[in-house]
Amino acid sequence: MRLAGTAGRVVIGTLLAGALFAIVMFAPGWVLAAIVAAWAVLATLEFIRLLRIAEIHLHPWLTAALNVAIVGAAWRGWLPGFLVAPLGIVFLAAVVARDPQPRVPVYGAFLLIYLGFLPAHLVMLERAAAARGLSTWVVFFPLILTWVNDTGGLLFGRLLGRRPLTPRLSPKKTWEGYIAGLVCSAAFAGLVLPRLEPFARLPWPYLAVVGIGLGTLSQVGDLFESLFKRAVGVKDSSTVLGEHGGFLDRADSLLFTIPAWYYLLLLYRT
Repeated sequence: MRLAGTAGRVVIGTLLAGALFAIVMFAPGWVLAAIVAAWAVLATLEFIRLLRIAEIHLHPWLTAALNVAIVGAAWRGWLPGFLVAPLGIVFLAAVVARDPQPRVPVYGAFLLIYLGFLPAHLVMLERAAAARGLSTWVVFFPLILTWVNDTGGLLFGRLLGRRPLTPRLSPKKTWEGYIAGLVCSAAFAGLVLPRLEPFARLPWPYLAVVGIGLGTLSQVGDLFESLFKRAVGVKDSSTVLGEHGGFLDRADSLLFTIPAWYYLLLLYRT
């Protein structure tokens, strides 16, 4: 049963990775921005439903619209400066509310960063790679590395896992799976990055460390979302994908790896 569930997650992850591959590789930039914006809306609505369980009530469509605006600003090249505008709207809405509560603007600002600004980095990454004439594989790299990390950790964790990694946040995650995911990430980065500019001339051990760092952030992204789900006593952000959870559940690992990869790309301009 455990392996059957694992196979289902791997299949779903592979299908999503394939769809993203087609979009990143062949679609124009605005299509990618539209896909990211649509995901931001769905993930925002899922997260707001989680907050309602904790009696934190945000305006769902205002927050979702602001996240769409943030992704659109990324496509136009207006980030990070544009982020001030939606944050200001959140704070203004909280001040004029009939029943002002300090935690409402705090969580509102958090959602703009977590589910607007962070995913918008995929659009920013695509723009940066195109502006520098880099391979489209540079854009796809953090997505497939995250899939490799998640799949390797999941398979080896289910087969060999004995020691829980974070029992309170994610009881099924094990140290064995975590280490296996990092090994897979390091191997993948060491094999692929020597073929990608601007990293081709960097030594292999450094590239392996890059893979380990991104793999770690992938795990952190997954556990970070689990922190909120466990706080309100739910397993998944929604049930829209059946046993595979919600849209946020399927992409939470990317929310830290893509921004980290983007800023690393900016660091190495040669």
